[in-house]
Amino acid sequence: MKHVRLIRHGESAANAGQATLDHSTIPLTPKGFEQAHLVALSFNHPPALIVASPFTRAHSAAMATVAVFPHIPFETWPIQEFTYLEPARCTSTTVADRREWVEAYWAKADPGFTDGEGAESFLDFIARAQSFLERLAEHPAQGIVAYSHGQFINAVAWLIERKPLGIDSGAMVDWREYEIANHVPNCGECLLSKKPAEADWRVSRSAPEEPRTDNTWRVPGRAYQKVRDPERLLIEERAEALSAAGYPLPADDPAMYAEQRLKEARAAARSSHVGSVSENTAAELSAREVSQVLREAIFGRSVMNKVGHESWGEIYAGHFQINVDDWQISIYNDCDQLDYCEKCISPDGRHWSFDSGDRFGTDPIALLSVWEHQMLENLLKAL
Repeated sequence: MKHVRLIRHGESAANAGQATLDHSTIPLTPKGFEQAHLVALSFNHPPALIVASPFTRAHSAAMATVAVFPHIPFETWPIQEFTYLEPARCTSTTVADRREWVEAYWAKADPGFTDGEGAESFLDFIARAQSFLERLAEHPAQGIVAYSHGQFINAVAWLIERKPLGIDSGAMVDWREYEIANHVPNCGECLLSKKPAEADWRVSRSAPEEPRTDNTWRVPGRAYQKVRDPERLLIEERAEALSAAGYPLPADDPAMYAEQRLKEARAAARSSHVGSVSENTAAELSAREVSQVLREAIFGRSVMNKVGHESWGEIYAGHFQINVDDWQISIYNDCDQLDYCEKCISPDGRHWSFDSGDRFGTDPIALLSVWEHQMLENLLKAL
């Protein structure tokens, strides 16, 4: 039996109502990264193949699963979202800005129409979905997870369930109604299956109104249910792990509040560039500022390089020196495991060190989420 988890990416900047530059490079929000992390932890066993759309938001979501299963083959397939509006005229617009254009496109109901350079027709879009199903059927892997987009997922499901004889105006209208009625939420999924002797695929969707406690969504050590806040559970688990490691957290420790912590870290990072050189030099860095610098590297917005010739594995136990842009950071390698941040020097000369009093779960490494911690460790090992 071949099984395929076809998963939509986490929340993107466009989903959050932000203006975006290009349809293919829309990034995930911090919430989207956390959603992708939870999906990555939902596997009872490794997939045989991880596939992603070339668009940034789906590719980033897939990387969370790649981090959990680094030895599983990873491939990029043309399962990107339907680009039916000309990309050039959508630059720096929001979903709300494009609403009239979207309505006009679907009112036309012309499957062969192309809106402009870089756009594709509905015929091309459905052909990509059909090619995806054919490629899945031919691929030897039996357990596949594919990170894609809402409309593409519904195109695949529509082909399986409706079995259209042709792609004409009526089929286009039918698909649009199907897509609206079967909206795929961020990190929602369709499960595809096919027996070797069967020609047709089967598709199933999880009921969104029910708590997800089945095998598909079970996380080792804890079942993440919809009735509880999964992000809150993630923070609770990190706090428990820190306490067990000898870093008890005060009951009112602000590190327990992820959204507040992220906002404070961003504000601190911005404020580090304001003021005179003498003022910055006199000031001390906070753990949150250093943690945010590490996040910039984790999310690929800053460049990380090692200092010296020894790799992470060669040091094995000791201080590993890195530069993130012009930030100098020392991280302790505890027998090939990422442990804590020893010290950091900012480009303007400010210092943070582990013995500066910022202890008990609030060193920069401890402020990272579980997913961010794992991604940072993987990046360090790859330097």
